[in-house]
Amino acid sequence: MKKVRLILSVVIVLGVAAAATSVAVARSTSVDRQALSCKRVVLGSMGPYTGPVASIGTDQLHWAQFYVQRWNRTHKMKVVLVPGDSQLDPSKASVIAQQYASNSQMVALIGPSGSQEVIAAAPILKKANLVYVSGSATRTDLTDGSRAGYFYRVVPKDSDQGATIANYLTGKLGLKSGDSVMDVDNQNAYSNGLSDTVDPLLKAKGINVDRQSIASTATDYSSLVSRIGSKTKAVVLTWQVAANAQLFGQQMRQQGKNAIIFGSDGVFDNTKFTIPGAYVSFFAPDVTTFPQAQSIVKLFKAQYGETGPFGAPTWVATQVLVTAAARACKDGSISRAEMRAQIKKTNLRQTILGTPIKFNKNGDISGAQFHVFRINSNGAYITVQ
Repeated sequence: MKKVRLILSVVIVLGVAAAATSVAVARSTSVDRQALSCKRVVLGSMGPYTGPVASIGTDQLHWAQFYVQRWNRTHKMKVVLVPGDSQLDPSKASVIAQQYASNSQMVALIGPSGSQEVIAAAPILKKANLVYVSGSATRTDLTDGSRAGYFYRVVPKDSDQGATIANYLTGKLGLKSGDSVMDVDNQNAYSNGLSDTVDPLLKAKGINVDRQSIASTATDYSSLVSRIGSKTKAVVLTWQVAANAQLFGQQMRQQGKNAIIFGSDGVFDNTKFTIPGAYVSFFAPDVTTFPQAQSIVKLFKAQYGETGPFGAPTWVATQVLVTAAARACKDGSISRAEMRAQIKKTNLRQTILGTPIKFNKNGDISGAQFHVFRINSNGAYITVQ
């Protein structure tokens, strides 16, 4: 009798679980296909608006807001932006993703900004059928196919950045076989992925690579700097906090180390990383130098002040989502399912980045490239490639 009761209990529990799963799937499908009014299209925006890289995050948010403001002035379809401050923290990104997922009025989102945030939020957003477009998440395997149809980006990926760094070091900067490079990662998804791309490319060219690792919360780099030997021609920093790269550079100079510093896109900040002679790779051009973007840049600066290269790609990500929403709204309503379908069809022939935007099946764009900047004696970033 006990055995029969046990089996019956298991059957009941499994039945309840199956029913709950069925209800959850039904709810998800219902929200996915829910026809919403086009008078008020709600988009999320996830990025580090406070915290150690707030200057980058707020610049991105301002460009998203700027695009939405300009759109709303001349179109009947009004867009509402709901910002979510992730602080570049995966755990916070997960919480924001849950909030967005449960907001039945939200049809898509801009971001997340960082690769580690994308990894944390992706399962939640996919389960909620929410599509998202990032203006700065570059980790290569984000577009390995596992997030296809949900994650898109308007910038190139780190496999392109890794090649740019390795080729520039061994080409324009003249490093040759037998020379040494120290590559320092920051123990996170973005940094490890990029360093893992750079290192084999350098090794293939005969460069000796000394891979080091330090937490992004560290501020004392003296012991690490002391490891830089006379044969070390360059130090690659695949970091995301420009102020930390500045500290590292200052501590290098204090110890009399003159190796070239080559920072990745995460440290691009001409107010916080200003070591003369250092180089920085970046996934977008400096639009403030583009003649065709001057009218937009001038208006932006009048409202928000100075801007860096992190901002403009988020304008383009916002443009992708808003124009997709406009196409979805041709029948008078919009849904999460319609947004996913329309994002796939994106074909922007011209953007302020100087490149068109059209996605492949995994969410990458073609034709994008990384640029290289050199910091001059005044701390200004000069485009050299």
